Amino acid sequence: MSKFPIDQHQIFAATNGGLDLIQRFIDFKDVNKHFKIRKEGTESANLSKKDGIWFAKDWGEASGFFKDSKHGIHIYAHYTGRTYFEALLELGKELGLIDEKKVAVKNITSVKFNQFQGELNEDNFSYETKDFTDYELETLGPLVTQETCQKYGLYSLTSYSWLKSNDLVQKEFCDVYTVTSSETYPIFGFVITDQAKPKLTLEGKDKNIKVEASKPAKTWVKIYQPKSSDKKYRFSYLGRKPKQHIFGLENLKSVYNKIQVVEEESLDDDNIPIHLNKIERVIICSGDRDSLNMASTGEVVIWFNSETAEITESQIGMLFKYSREVLNVPDLDPTGFDAGKRLALEHLDIKTAWLPESLTKRKDFRGSPMKDFTDFMKINAKFDDKEQIELKSKVKRFLELARPGRFWTEKRRTNKEGRIVGETTYSVNYKNAFNFLKLNGFSRIKDENRKDGYYFIQQDKHILREVSAQEIKDFFNQFLDEKQHEKGLRYFPDDLLNMLIGSEAVSDKKLVNLPTKDFDFTDYTAHSQYLFFKNFIWEVTAKGINEIHKGYHRYVKEEHLIDNLVKHVHKNSDFDSDKVKVLPPLFDISKDENNNYKIEILNNECEFLNYLINGSRVFWEKEMAGLSDEEQIKYKKNNPSVLRSDKLTDDENYIQEMHFFNKGYSIGYLMHGDKSMSKAWCVVAMDDRIVDNNQSFGRTGKSLTWGGAIRCMKSNEYKGARRKDVLDGQFTYEGVTKDTDYLLFDDANDQFKFNEIFTDITGDMTVNGKNQSAYGVSFYDSPKICITTNFAFKNLDPSSMSRMLINSWSDFYHGKNPTENREEFSPRDHFGHDFFSKSWDDHQWNLFINCLAQFASLYLRTKSKIEAPQENLRKRNLKADMGDKFLEWAEEYFGERLNSFVVKREAHDHLKAFSKYFSEINSNLFKTRVRQYSEFKNYQFNPDLEEQKKANDGRFMMWYEGKSEEHFYLRATEESEEDLEETTEKGLYD
Repeated sequence: MSKFPIDQHQIFAATNGGLDLIQRFIDFKDVNKHFKIRKEGTESANLSKKDGIWFAKDWGEASGFFKDSKHGIHIYAHYTGRTYFEALLELGKELGLIDEKKVAVKNITSVKFNQFQGELNEDNFSYETKDFTDYELETLGPLVTQETCQKYGLYSLTSYSWLKSNDLVQKEFCDVYTVTSSETYPIFGFVITDQAKPKLTLEGKDKNIKVEASKPAKTWVKIYQPKSSDKKYRFSYLGRKPKQHIFGLENLKSVYNKIQVVEEESLDDDNIPIHLNKIERVIICSGDRDSLNMASTGEVVIWFNSETAEITESQIGMLFKYSREVLNVPDLDPTGFDAGKRLALEHLDIKTAWLPESLTKRKDFRGSPMKDFTDFMKINAKFDDKEQIELKSKVKRFLELARPGRFWTEKRRTNKEGRIVGETTYSVNYKNAFNFLKLNGFSRIKDENRKDGYYFIQQDKHILREVSAQEIKDFFNQFLDEKQHEKGLRYFPDDLLNMLIGSEAVSDKKLVNLPTKDFDFTDYTAHSQYLFFKNFIWEVTAKGINEIHKGYHRYVKEEHLIDNLVKHVHKNSDFDSDKVKVLPPLFDISKDENNNYKIEILNNECEFLNYLINGSRVFWEKEMAGLSDEEQIKYKKNNPSVLRSDKLTDDENYIQEMHFFNKGYSIGYLMHGDKSMSKAWCVVAMDDRIVDNNQSFGRTGKSLTWGGAIRCMKSNEYKGARRKDVLDGQFTYEGVTKDTDYLLFDDANDQFKFNEIFTDITGDMTVNGKNQSAYGVSFYDSPKICITTNFAFKNLDPSSMSRMLINSWSDFYHGKNPTENREEFSPRDHFGHDFFSKSWDDHQWNLFINCLAQFASLYLRTKSKIEAPQENLRKRNLKADMGDKFLEWAEEYFGERLNSFVVKREAHDHLKAFSKYFSEINSNLFKTRVRQYSEFKNYQFNPDLEEQKKANDGRFMMWYEGKSEEHFYLRATEESEEDLEETTEKGLYD
């Protein structure tokens, strides 16, 4: 202890008697007043001071950490997951009381063999042992002593050395490396001596036994460096390690031999013991430190080279030879759970003691979830209890709750001599049966929306499959049937199987008692999105994509796997998620020196990405001007991913790029499950081309994205939006649940009342289902909504527009249009096959999945809302609001009255006379329509004029026929003149 670089008194002196440390973790305002520590507790805690050291205690806590007084270092160690000595070291470094460079440094030196001062054994290594320090023992565990370590062959090492041989260099000139421990960098070694047995052979015709002397004992050492910053150097070996070794086996045999007391009445007629005494139980632990900690509580322990080692039946049989019970204590991480489950189901008589799952909710000092028996010991140890009586009791209770995989019991009648008479009877042990189901992933999930208030599931890693009670009952039978075929009738007789088949041993009423379990089905955070495939998970963040193969903390229902979503939406596909791999970026979006977005396509092989690019080429006709239809098709196929063209202006190229950015951003928005009020938008996909609302050309390919692509990736509900009652009926949201991520209103017509769903975009959603009660889905659990349409919505106010994320699609892809002499050109025509079909190979599926995931990443790193270029979209909406008849009147009336004053009243009367349709239009609405017409035509409405001033309210009020009348003035601009020429050429507004 004297060598340790810091002691607690130095810490207390630097932290105001530890008060500064207490204040880091406990919120209190006055040292003289009571305060609250537990969230659910009252103000029952207070501070006290003794010998200059501050202590905290919660008088209302019956059994927790603050039941007894704790000072600042205790509290720091508790909240940071450190041992006491680790806390001293960390605080010493933090407070500048010790030189960080001088602690926890591994000292490695090397010399040539001919200069080495020590002596290497015949296997070219050596080691030097010493006594354990208090710090080293605490590093191993709260109850571990030097005696415990020696019992299991563990030594504290001053140093160890080994020769690094080289076949091309003489031994004398090879390097000998030496690693030396320090006060804060312990090195431990399990020293194992394997004694070979004599070899027996039979010789000659008479089969005489020949005994060959055993080979000399061989020693090897397993090195353990717990403070190594690099995990791969924590364990290493000196000498020749056998393929399989059972640590602690020699101690097990020694304990067994000590309890054998052979008395005369225990012998049979041949003086052979009728039975031998057995150890009460032997514990299998997953590693060195866990095993030492278990042994420190008085248990007999063994462990293997690794927790994933293949354990044979003969090895388990040997353990039962020495012990009445064999218990396994696995880790709680995925590797430990899988190993524990496998052992329990392969060797059904082994009992498994599962550590409490609450352990994983705590973090160690590295920030990793706690997971093993050593962690269990550390968090339950008490700094002020040297004997750790309460800790030992907790371990004993924990082990008593261990249960086997065997879910049945056998009853045999015996006579006075102990011999079995009569038939064996079988019955189900229900607690063990529930443990068996747990090992196989079965549990109950509470759900207040279900008739029974719950449902059954079977878990396989991150996937949860809903099962019925009958499936669970069948599982018992199937398991025993397989075991019978594997092991034979001796171990799994027909009577056992018949007991299950022919009775209600496992009934629905019994399964109601299957324990419930909570699973986190949330597939997102505010800054990430998780994509679930059958064998792995992708975590998508602003930085990119991370593939997760183990350590699952989020779960998915089987039907929501991307594998199954694809099959549900595209039944004719051959999607195989095992062929999906994370790819480098397909595109890059950044900002240039002028703060404008710059888009670069990095991979032109992705057909889906190329299709999105083409859906953004709103100036494709200008790009292909002068080409025949046949030449256009050839040009399109040869230029599948062109966003920028030298045939377009810089502004036109930038507009196309922003259309592409907007589409990718919209996809990313729908891919991300997180919802916030500031981003409560409905994605609206419409055609970019300005046409009359009674002309619905469509066929621009937008449904491939919103009806095809997104539904592959998100649990969804589809609504055909051309149905008249889609919003009028009470079952608008039938089928939507809190599990629904995406709601699509597909192919809405011009009568779709967007305002009707406004509150459902920004608030909670009420769902009425046929033959079931209505229920609510909160805003944060409700799906994001998308509407596709070939029309413009009418009468959209600014509030409605702010709730839309609009994207518009060029008519690069289009249907047949005889009036414009256009032949159909679809993505299938372009790429030679349908997307999402059997024709799509693994390469295209992989590109597609990466593309959508990268759009999700794009959305997560883009702070501002990316709108589509609005000019044509705005004009479509203006045209929809005005209507074709008003536009026809305005073209005729104002065509001869541009750049001059028009009397509002006369224009209004002229409109009403033009068509009885306008007979009821009032003055205010008329003025609104004229404003809209001006914007539509790029005219200036009531501009500032030198010759005529406006009234205070912005109107032109002038004398006309003896009275003051309001006038309009529509002034043509250069832009409107260009539009007029284009209109004349294309007949766009005819």
